[in-house]
Amino acid sequence: MRNPFIALTLVGVIAAACGPASAPSGNATAATKAPIVKVKVSQPVVALTFAAVYVAKYKGFFAAETLDVEQVTSGGGGPDTQALISGDVQFNITPGTNHLDAFKAGQRLVAVYNAIDKNLINVVIRADVAQRLGITPKTPLADKLKALKGLTIAATRPGALTFQQAEAMVKRAGYEPQKDVKIVGAGEGPALIAALESGQADLFLTAVPVPETAISRGKAVMFIDNSSGEDPTLVPFDMETVLVTADYAQKNPDVVRRFVRAIRRASEWIAQATPEQFADAVAPDFQSTPRDVLVAGAAATKAATNKTGVMDRKAVQNLVEMTGATVKVDDFFALFDGSFLKEK
Repeated sequence: MRNPFIALTLVGVIAAACGPASAPSGNATAATKAPIVKVKVSQPVVALTFAAVYVAKYKGFFAAETLDVEQVTSGGGGPDTQALISGDVQFNITPGTNHLDAFKAGQRLVAVYNAIDKNLINVVIRADVAQRLGITPKTPLADKLKALKGLTIAATRPGALTFQQAEAMVKRAGYEPQKDVKIVGAGEGPALIAALESGQADLFLTAVPVPETAISRGKAVMFIDNSSGEDPTLVPFDMETVLVTADYAQKNPDVVRRFVRAIRRASEWIAQATPEQFADAVAPDFQSTPRDVLVAGAAATKAATNKTGVMDRKAVQNLVEMTGATVKVDDFFALFDGSFLKEK
């Protein structure tokens, strides 16, 4: 089958080219004696919520585990997880909604690391629309939701976390999606900004730092700042999790453990780094993002980074409740396998 994904970058032993890597610890010495393994990891879009992968790449944590990692993106959530199921990639870092959708379809994908346990999907509104409706960032959340009637919201693509979160917002306001409030798929960050600025959409939502980039351009204002916990029903939240198939995990436990170890070290690095250091580390993948916006986005992502990798049951529960899925929380939560977090 032809791979429909856009290759972002190929990661080899690049620590020397990108600056000195942090010194490995634990069993990294043993890992460096292992043969180099080439793997692919899919993700929906380019966003700071996938920062652990970028940091593991540029800080040499993948290289320290002798992993040659290629990232691919799918332009929105859903196809990135399908790539894992079809065997096009070996790992998938993705929002919990995609994992949940696979579970509802009978696919029992294994969650091996929870990288972000806070919702970082922010919502912005076109400045002229906000002025017409009398909406400001300080307007109470309930009043903001009531103001949605008759508006058009842009998300990345149907089925993605952004689309499902938009539907949940509309329903919480007591409206019917596509009848009272239109929701459209517009693509990744640049396309979302273009849809807003051209008037094709009144609002859009996606991961940081894209909403903040739109605000910096002067034509948008913050509508719902989930990175600051404005919507309490989304705190905590299964935002980004590393998935593998059960078959791959069973046949390649050492590779999975090495990948998880690299992601955990990246998460630990993010937790102790300053926002400026964090922004510097991921800058090659965010060259069109203004420096101040990238630093602010890095600060928000840093605060949401789960350096332990352990899944929070409440985060899973909030995810399930947001989507309205009729599944047992404990059955879905049971797909998290913490054994790969243990050093051997």
